[in-house]
Amino acid sequence: MTDQDLPHSGEPPREMTASGPICDRMDNLQVQQVIQQMPFFGLVSLVAIIAVAFLYSSELDERPLAVYGWLGWALTAVTASLTGIRQLGHHPEQIPVKLRPWIIPLSAALLGSIWGFAGILFVKAIPDVRQAFSEFYRPTLFAVLISWQAITALSTYITRFKSFLLFVSFAFAPGLLYLAMTPSLINNSMAGVGSLFYCFLVLAGRRLGEISFRSQWLQLRNEDLIRFLESSKNTVEDVNRQLGAEIQERRNAEAQLQEINLNLEQKVRERTLALSDINRALRSSQERLTLAIDASGIGLWDWNLVTNEIYHSNFEQLLGYSRLELKGFMGQMQKIIHPDDYAQVRRALLNHLRKRRPLYEASYRIRHRLGHWIWVEDSGRVVAWNEKGLPIRLIGTRRDITPERETEEKLRLSASVFEHAAEGIYILDNEMRYLSVNPRFTQITGYTDAELHGRHIFDEGQSQPGKQLHYPTIMQGLNHEGEWQGEITETRKNGQSFPEWLHIAAVHDGHNDLTHYVGIISDLSQRKEAEEKLRYLSNYDRLTGLANRNLFRDRLHAAILRARDHNKGLAVLYIDMDRFRTINDSLGHELGDELLKKVAERLINTAVSADTLARLGSDEFTVILDQQVTRHNLESYCERIIDELRRPFRIGEHELLLGVSIGVSLFPEHGRELQVLMNHADLALHQAKRMGGNSMRFFSEDVHVVSVEQVNLESALRKAIFRDEFVVYYQPKVCLATGLIVGMEALVRWMHPSMGLLGPGQFIPLAEEAGLISAIGEIVLDKACRQTRIWQDMGLGRISTSVNVVAQQLHRGNLLEILDRVLVNTGLDPTLLELEITESSLMEDREHVKQMLEDVRQRGIKIALDDFGTGYSSLSYLKRFPIDILKIDQSFIYEIGHNENDEAIVRAIFAMAQSLGLKVVAEGVETEEHMEFLRAESCDLVQGFYISRPVPAEDINLLLERQRQAQPLSASAG
Repeated sequence: MTDQDLPHSGEPPREMTASGPICDRMDNLQVQQVIQQMPFFGLVSLVAIIAVAFLYSSELDERPLAVYGWLGWALTAVTASLTGIRQLGHHPEQIPVKLRPWIIPLSAALLGSIWGFAGILFVKAIPDVRQAFSEFYRPTLFAVLISWQAITALSTYITRFKSFLLFVSFAFAPGLLYLAMTPSLINNSMAGVGSLFYCFLVLAGRRLGEISFRSQWLQLRNEDLIRFLESSKNTVEDVNRQLGAEIQERRNAEAQLQEINLNLEQKVRERTLALSDINRALRSSQERLTLAIDASGIGLWDWNLVTNEIYHSNFEQLLGYSRLELKGFMGQMQKIIHPDDYAQVRRALLNHLRKRRPLYEASYRIRHRLGHWIWVEDSGRVVAWNEKGLPIRLIGTRRDITPERETEEKLRLSASVFEHAAEGIYILDNEMRYLSVNPRFTQITGYTDAELHGRHIFDEGQSQPGKQLHYPTIMQGLNHEGEWQGEITETRKNGQSFPEWLHIAAVHDGHNDLTHYVGIISDLSQRKEAEEKLRYLSNYDRLTGLANRNLFRDRLHAAILRARDHNKGLAVLYIDMDRFRTINDSLGHELGDELLKKVAERLINTAVSADTLARLGSDEFTVILDQQVTRHNLESYCERIIDELRRPFRIGEHELLLGVSIGVSLFPEHGRELQVLMNHADLALHQAKRMGGNSMRFFSEDVHVVSVEQVNLESALRKAIFRDEFVVYYQPKVCLATGLIVGMEALVRWMHPSMGLLGPGQFIPLAEEAGLISAIGEIVLDKACRQTRIWQDMGLGRISTSVNVVAQQLHRGNLLEILDRVLVNTGLDPTLLELEITESSLMEDREHVKQMLEDVRQRGIKIALDDFGTGYSSLSYLKRFPIDILKIDQSFIYEIGHNENDEAIVRAIFAMAQSLGLKVVAEGVETEEHMEFLRAESCDLVQGFYISRPVPAEDINLLLERQRQAQPLSASAG
């Protein structure tokens, strides 16, 4: 439909619908209606043409050319119109685009011209009034035919008014004009009647066209409404289905949450009981330590060389002096120390203070308050030096050795002690020839006193290869130190070798002349066996003989390093027995232990290709596979284990049937860190149990069942970043040398709008999983730097602040940009900022991390290695990476006083740090025992609950203010 054909009144607006503009659809509908009506209209036209030709056939004799010409034109016009309309309906693409809108108007004009020409040709045939009235039938019939054509055209072009107007204009106008130009009574009457009829047709066509147009418009709108209603119905149905699914999911989540809450309450109760037991044990240990110090008679002293203040403990019992008298003890030393010993004590002290000796050690006589002399032994060391290398703090012990001196004298005179000593003892002359050996020596070595008498100690040939091997070292120690002790391997008389601890010392008379050598030997065989057994028990499960959790973690760590270096995969299998707890509780733990042994035996026979098979505890077993770790092979492997453990177990009179659930995590697909692989295998195991047990499952992200609370917490965590809901707490670091607070560790807390203050353990793992940890870290860095600058502006001292940096921040690549921006915005001196990183952060992309840390250090920022000793990196990283500070993990500090292995590890860390020039910070200090141990080992800084819990900046301000006020008092007292 073209713009010319649209009606001018009542025309609806052009609206957009789902199918396109409605006017375009209206135009297409109108065209289709004309196409449908056109065959009938053509048929009527042919009938009318034939009727006119027959009616005026008598004219052939007079004007044959005009009649035949009109007839040919009429047939041609009808044929052309029908052909054009048919082509438009069936093959519109064959008609040029510009011509398509004109096909219908042209067809109407052609068909109308047929009757226009006929009116001109045959109008003169209208009879004159003088003729008979019977001659009127031809014009009357002609008029009827034209009217019939006009009405048929109206039904055909009812929706195309302008096309209809063309038809009636071309059909009536020529004849009416011709009648008007040929005046007569009849012609004038016919012209008037025709004009009225013409006007009637035009008005009727206009009105019918509007009605048809509105009807079609409503039809299309109804169709659109029907489609919209159907679409809305489908949408509502989909929404209802989704709503039903969400309701079901919420019910499932609520059920799972209820189960989790019950389990959590049980774990809290168990943990509370465990903590109560630990507290009781700690109190008991504290009491035992206090009683042991009091009973031993050892006094502790701490000498501040700057203020000349000295702290003593247990000295009133040891020397009889009160605390008030001990305040001036250092100024009275020359008066109360024996004159013969004062020079020696002074020399030993100066040699240590001048770094000539690593320790200050001296034995001397001191006057008791009651007036008598007692022998005491001092042992101490400088634990703090100032920037000029001068000592500022000396810590040590003093003990009464008077009984020992008396005992030594008695030992030289008492043969009974020599004969019944628990250790092997021999006495040599000054030329190191045997004078005597005690019975215990004979029991240990097999050599009697008579066999050895007069023989040189190093003149025993192949019978004593241990002494021959260590001869130079032993002689050097005797010549310089007067004694030597160490472990050597000796051979008994029967040829059996054994480990021996030898302590040999030179004996001098009152004139300091060498008179004898005394040697003491201890058979270390039982101790070595005990150590070997302890080493075995620390790495293997006592019940099954399999590797335990410690050995499993070590081997998994090694397997991960091998897989990473060789670009290979490995698998971690978590195996858990179904229904074991029920059997263990109902039939007893002894039967349960036997069942576990048999399970271990079957696993050993089945898991022959495993790198490691371990028992983690209870009925949990693990397997490390580093060969053929494809999913298909692992599925087959797990099926063999399930089939093997599914067979009945015969224990006593019981025949037991068990199932087994297996969870599998793959490296590197499911994680590249040890703990991540273990956690994912455990999650897969729980998924297998939830599936009904007796099956295996690989870890997948679908295993994570995220509760509604976790989803809400993550959403709130994202909002908290923009709402500035994070606050920073600070935990002080104290310098052991000065006892002053010199640093802080910034620890983030979340002030949740409804849940209150949340610790990092409640949201940091979620932040790492959601990728928000970098944004939170940047907030903590900015707040910590601003607060540190505030302390500096308040004159509270040069307090350094350490901020934790996670691996994600190191690998994002914008850490340096963030540091520069924060330091510029806060105006903080970079030397007052420390960044704490974990060992695991150094594992990935080592060269990139190394370069970044070097750039950080160039800015003056210090770098601390956090949780040292718990990671997996090689100790060579301490030399490779720019590390300034080591932070010993609190798990080692916690066991000080209870676990000699942990104490040995801590000492090794101190020695290693000292050799590398690194400072050491001990975290997790909770008791005075921890403090004394760390002082004795010359630890630099400590932090922990013993000093202060993490507190807000306002509380730290009070601590620093009190410290500033106390410093002038300390200086004046000195």
